[in-house]
Amino acid sequence: MYRIMIVDDEDYVRDLLVKNIRSSSLPVEVVAVAGDGREALESAVLLRPDILITDISMPFMNGLELIKGMQKAGLSSKNVVISGYDEFDYARQAISLGVKDYLLKPFLPQELVEVIQKMIQELDSQKALWQNMSLLREQAFIREGLAREKALKDLLEGRDCKDTVCQQLGVELSGDYYLAGVIGLTGGTWDFGSQERVEEFLLLIREGYLPPGIRIYGVSFDGTHLAVIWCGTGDRETVFLEKVRAAMKKIQASLKKYYQIQLSCALGRPYKSLKDLSTSYQESMAVWRGTLDAEKPVMFYGEENDIQEESSSSQIRDWKNQIRLSVRTGQKEEAAAQLQGLMKSYASLANKKNDYISVSVKELVYAIQNDMEQAGYDKEEMEPIAYIQDRIHYGSLMDMKKMLGNYIEKCCLIVSEHSEETKASAVVKQIKLLLDNNLKNSDIDLEWIAAQVHFSSSYVRQIFKQHTGEGFGEYLIRKRMEQAGILLQKTGLRIQEVAEECGYDNQRYFASSFKKFYGCTPTEFKKVVEKERLY
Repeated sequence: MYRIMIVDDEDYVRDLLVKNIRSSSLPVEVVAVAGDGREALESAVLLRPDILITDISMPFMNGLELIKGMQKAGLSSKNVVISGYDEFDYARQAISLGVKDYLLKPFLPQELVEVIQKMIQELDSQKALWQNMSLLREQAFIREGLAREKALKDLLEGRDCKDTVCQQLGVELSGDYYLAGVIGLTGGTWDFGSQERVEEFLLLIREGYLPPGIRIYGVSFDGTHLAVIWCGTGDRETVFLEKVRAAMKKIQASLKKYYQIQLSCALGRPYKSLKDLSTSYQESMAVWRGTLDAEKPVMFYGEENDIQEESSSSQIRDWKNQIRLSVRTGQKEEAAAQLQGLMKSYASLANKKNDYISVSVKELVYAIQNDMEQAGYDKEEMEPIAYIQDRIHYGSLMDMKKMLGNYIEKCCLIVSEHSEETKASAVVKQIKLLLDNNLKNSDIDLEWIAAQVHFSSSYVRQIFKQHTGEGFGEYLIRKRMEQAGILLQKTGLRIQEVAEECGYDNQRYFASSFKKFYGCTPTEFKKVVEKERLY
């Protein structure tokens, strides 16, 4: 709905305009009326009308002065002036102010509608133009972000990227030293799924934290972690490193204090050539993949803490086999404890065998998935392997531990749930067998059955209903009535004897239940059966 303001110093004209507009089917609404230009200007600044219909000749401020005032206030309405034959000079001035149309007094309602329709068409065209321009700007922004993302990834992965291309994309990489690193966040909800989100985060940490001459750029390979490039000036390598270290510690402290985000960072060595940036990135990844402690400060390649004695491949293999066995039996707690041991074994390898660690973790994930599929569990219930692969490839040991922990827990829950389902099914089968073999026993009830299968009566009631669709009592009555019908058809037993065979001590109660089930009394049923036998 487009907003219309009507301004005229004559009450009857204003009322007539409002009435004609509101009785039309045009997509417009009258948001304000005014009796002079000064009053109208105050309302226009607040309401920002799309269409202004104003008389030219008014007290205090005429229609043309009103239009000038609105333009000066930054309002861009479509303006229609109402004029008489003796106001043609005013109309010419109106044209110079961009007035597109006018209504000459006296005018017909249809003329008013036609003028407003014309304004609506212009507004629709203008709106479409702005939308197209906005879309083009957004697409250009996205394309530039994608190009910047590609250029930075090329640099980090050792592919050629010309300086001029980076400069055109707003990436200034001149400096004395170049260094790459990996950043991970814990506790926050920041998503690095797009370059736009990456750059929003970088904007946040650049402000007030970077010393003069130091710049940082970033890109994400997996949507979770941030690969960063540091470049800048420094008299010596140690000076440059201290600037980076100090900046990262300040950023770390600020994120923790103000955003409750724990930042972890691993950095490679600095190099004087941009061509060596990929080497620095590989070094940072080596440190990152060996990181198991989220509380560690900024870590540099070559400055790792002393590590315990390396675990052997056989120890790692034993941990993995134990985890697989625990998952197959649905033992969540045991699997979690074994995963802790496996992670400590990986951590003891430090950054010496990171490719081995990645491959080993992938092997474990695939082995667990294969075990689950062979056991007949639905593949759709498990986490997508492609997502897990990215986490393994780009994540630290800490990330791998979290990812594996979640994956293993889900698999254990699937196994335990299916095991519970199998157990419940077996219990229901046993209950049915007990009932079928003891229909004559008048003491059979829910408590008696629960005692026989060694479960609570509430559990027996619940699983029986879930697996059969019938309540326990309904099932028992149905089976007794079916038995009664068979005995009346195929034996010469008296009704009292049939009742006793079906677990009823009271013949009257038996007859009542029988009639509810078959729609006739046992005597009537028996007569029909005997009649059928004669024929």
